[in-house]
Amino acid sequence: FTASILGLALISGILVAPFSLQKLGRKLTNQLSTLPAMGGWALLVAAKGPAALLASRSLQGFAMGLQAAAAPVTIAEYSSPKYRGAFLATIAFSFASGMLVAHIFGTLLYWRTAAVACGSFYVVSLILISIPPETPPYLASKGKNNECRKSFRWFRGGDEDSEKELEVLLNSQKKKLTPKVAQFTFYRQMVTKPEFYKPTVIMMFMFVLFQISGMTVVPSYTVPMMEEVSGGTIEAYTSMLMVDVVRFITAVIACVVVNKLRRRTVLFLGIVISVVSLLTAALLLYLRDLGYIPERYKWTPVVPTLFYIFGKTLGILPIPWAIAGEIFPLAYRSIGSGISGMFLSIMFFVVVKTAPTSFRQIGINGTFCVYGICIAICGIFLYFLLPETKGKTLYEIECHFRGEKEKDVCERDMMLELQKVEEG
Repeated sequence: FTASILGLALISGILVAPFSLQKLGRKLTNQLSTLPAMGGWALLVAAKGPAALLASRSLQGFAMGLQAAAAPVTIAEYSSPKYRGAFLATIAFSFASGMLVAHIFGTLLYWRTAAVACGSFYVVSLILISIPPETPPYLASKGKNNECRKSFRWFRGGDEDSEKELEVLLNSQKKKLTPKVAQFTFYRQMVTKPEFYKPTVIMMFMFVLFQISGMTVVPSYTVPMMEEVSGGTIEAYTSMLMVDVVRFITAVIACVVVNKLRRRTVLFLGIVISVVSLLTAALLLYLRDLGYIPERYKWTPVVPTLFYIFGKTLGILPIPWAIAGEIFPLAYRSIGSGISGMFLSIMFFVVVKTAPTSFRQIGINGTFCVYGICIAICGIFLYFLLPETKGKTLYEIECHFRGEKEKDVCERDMMLELQKVEEG
């Protein structure tokens, strides 16, 4: 329950995130998210019983909920289309490097000292978050055009292509700065718009895929899982660090690959590798249990298991976060991120809570089979639902879900440029 309560606590942070992102802005939301995280680590250091541990995990979960909604939105709005994929993939890199560092601290240091070391990263994070300005799209959505221009040029410079994108952003938001409507009317209109409900459905499948691939189960139960997979032939903490190193190296590779290849290519490559590796590992574990694998080769299921870690870290870990930052239109980005994040946190709790029961009832091999089949099913749905977003501006992605063709988008951009000239 100590592992799975993080998923429940995520919900509270994600419930707050849409309102915080919309009212307080992206920057302040990210800054505020570091405070409960630091409080959680401080409480862990001082903990003297299970209640304090649960409270600590709850504070950390609340902070993670805010971060899960705010991070992809913020990074996507900061980045140019050319490098957006690589920057969004750093979320996966942060996840992998954080797990590696935490496990190294946990192996080498007394656990309270390790908690102090881990919590100190949030102090650094708060300082770094405070340096850049607010995101340009958020400032544009609030009608703060001069601040938007300064922020945009701070991040992108003042080259011709960037200036065109800036003016398209400002002009597209001028049309949307209309008088406020009743909240009920706003939400009723929102759920009927394809640019809202299509991305929401896609993100639900993405986060089911993310969780059912074992993205949070493996870090929570790495030691007992790898002990079973290796058949006791590899020391438990050594196998844990093996998993962390593979995940870290692959996350570094993913930052490059996501920026070079199409999002769909990377995602489905990761899905195929993960499914094949999980089913192969399950088969080897089953054969070992039946006695068909000699004693000296009991470790062989470790190989496909590490390939599975490679596959899910390459495609299934970075792509959902990349898509989450790109897919929602600016007007609904806060609430869309909140809803999809809510689905992520519910799946987090369900998968992590049921994993030990699954390990006991159907074994590691049966659990691997179930995960592999579920990944394949999600992959089939996403094959037909997910559009390609690489190289497109956030505005072009929004137009895609509205059903506007690329030609229409280009014509609209030209009209906005003409409008700018006429007004000038």
